[in-house]
Amino acid sequence: MLTADIDALRPTADRRTDWPAEAIEGAFHRVYASTQPWLSLTRTRRDTTDSPADRARWNVWIAALAPPEQSVRGTYAQACVLVAQGREMLRALRETLTPCVSVGSVAKEIEQLIQAEALKPSARIPRRSLARRLRVPTVYVDLALADLAARKLVEIRASGSAVVLDTGDRASAPGLQQDPAIDQTAVGAA
Repeated sequence: MLTADIDALRPTADRRTDWPAEAIEGAFHRVYASTQPWLSLTRTRRDTTDSPADRARWNVWIAALAPPEQSVRGTYAQACVLVAQGREMLRALRETLTPCVSVGSVAKEIEQLIQAEALKPSARIPRRSLARRLRVPTVYVDLALADLAARKLVEIRASGSAVVLDTGDRASAPGLQQDPAIDQTAVGAA
């Protein structure tokens, strides 16, 4: 059912900007009809996440995709944005159906790698290899990095890459060893 709702929100290939008002209104209604059954699960995901960045993304989708009480009036561009938000939310829900560690756990794992200096100051963080190693979607690593950036442990650059910040007060945590999956060649491949 979730996949069918994602497919129902395929972006239109017709890029005309002179769509009739009825067609635009129909697009809005299609989005609301496809996403409304999933909003309660979306709220549950938001309420149970242990990540501020993850909570923020769920909040954006909930606010955008809650159907209005009155008739919808909007533009073609607004309909396209709403379709994209609906697809993103439904895809994120589909990802959460597969059991995996939480975004907060991913952030803790990355923080441990930083504290153990498996990820050194100024080193680029290998997002894809971390996601594979932790068996989580790459977006979970991205959200965890956003949480760590808010805590000033990493910096998200304009290019989208993330690097470890030098806080100067790191001590190697006992019992943590360099992860063989995180080496300098993997760091450069991120």
